[in-house]
Amino acid sequence: MQLSERQKELLEIIRSNSYISVNELAEETFTSPSSIRRDLTKLQNLGLVKRLHGGASLTESDGSVAGFYRRATKNIKEKRLIAKKAASLLQNGQSILLDSSTTAGFLLPYIAKLESPTVFTNNLETAVGAINLGIQTHCLGGCAVNGSVSLGGAQTYKALSELNVDILFFSSQSLSRDGVISDSTEAENFVRMLMLDRAKRRVFLCDSSKFGNTSTHTLTTLDSLDFAVFDRPFEGLETKITVI
Repeated sequence: MQLSERQKELLEIIRSNSYISVNELAEETFTSPSSIRRDLTKLQNLGLVKRLHGGASLTESDGSVAGFYRRATKNIKEKRLIAKKAASLLQNGQSILLDSSTTAGFLLPYIAKLESPTVFTNNLETAVGAINLGIQTHCLGGCAVNGSVSLGGAQTYKALSELNVDILFFSSQSLSRDGVISDSTEAENFVRMLMLDRAKRRVFLCDSSKFGNTSTHTLTTLDSLDFAVFDRPFEGLETKITVI
């Protein structure tokens, strides 16, 4: 399910428009219309776009594979900066737990540079990426959450109950000004709760688009964690932990 750079670019362009034609996409990406059609066919087969009247629009199911790829191609610059900062917490030989967030997945190139790291994750895409980089990888079992690449359910819970890892990197949808971390997806939120209990050090990764927001399901608070990593300062944030 890997996307090419052009396909990711197409998703970004389509996201900015309720509808855009094949010819317009071809002009914006300096690509032939026939190549654009092939890319749109792949994106449609993955459930990421809808082909309509010679063009395309985004699908709308945020819990699906489409939702994952929209998150994966959103705020990329910020997520790369966060991963670069968070990499300072990595050490050789660590057991590293990565949650289902796309932000955590940006750490893989830095983990690959370590000696003898081991990665555990409930994200299928992250697991494949880690394997491709030659990292010792354990994919936590379970079923797909809302048809996404994130795994949850009894098998995932059991696998987590048997783990003791050195460090957890995780994200969530919202961070309020008083330091409360929350998410709108109950199943993923519960998996993260279990992850927090299985790690010696816990690191929250959060890009600035999530600052000042609150979602339905509370996960934890910043003061109960070890580190937080942001792409820029969160003015007025109330917390005692170290912010990188």
